[in-house]
Amino acid sequence: MRKDTLQDLPLGTSSFEALREAGEIYVDKTDFIFRLASKRRKLFLTRPRRFGKSLLISTLESLFKNGLQYFRNLKIEKLWKDERTYNVVRLDFSEIRDFRSSDEFAKKLTALIARKFNPVGLKYQISELFSMSDQLSDCLATLPTNSLVLLIDEYDAPLTACLNDLQLFDEVRLKLAVFLCGSQSE
Repeated sequence: MRKDTLQDLPLGTSSFEALREAGEIYVDKTDFIFRLASKRRKLFLTRPRRFGKSLLISTLESLFKNGLQYFRNLKIEKLWKDERTYNVVRLDFSEIRDFRSSDEFAKKLTALIARKFNPVGLKYQISELFSMSDQLSDCLATLPTNSLVLLIDEYDAPLTACLNDLQLFDEVRLKLAVFLCGSQSE
């Protein structure tokens, strides 16, 4: 094989679009992505560290946001018939893993949600009457049915950041449970 035909390895590349634009090696598992993306339901996927979760999230984000634009010559190109594009909100909880208190974590979580949901219509305002959850719920109620895809990456980053402080861990876990589940899970 000639050297000029070799593709680069995507070492450290967690952006599907960047990987495709750079012509880096991509092992085509998009038939499995099709099976995941075709279902209208909540999915919780876990895999070991450094096992491609962020790249998978990026791939799903690209599919829902841009359709088949970056999927030329991949298996999903023949399978995916949905021509719509969707509003995609991607929350990366590794962005909020540095905090010293439960209150600081809550402020960072609120800021992340406000910033990421702003493009789909959330205009968060600090209020004693309406919590972030109330405002987010009202915003989501205004969106057309099946028009939003929410992707969460590094969901455990805030928890692993405070493993050495059991009280802080429990407080952060409860705040995450309220956001993710809508209630305080014990």
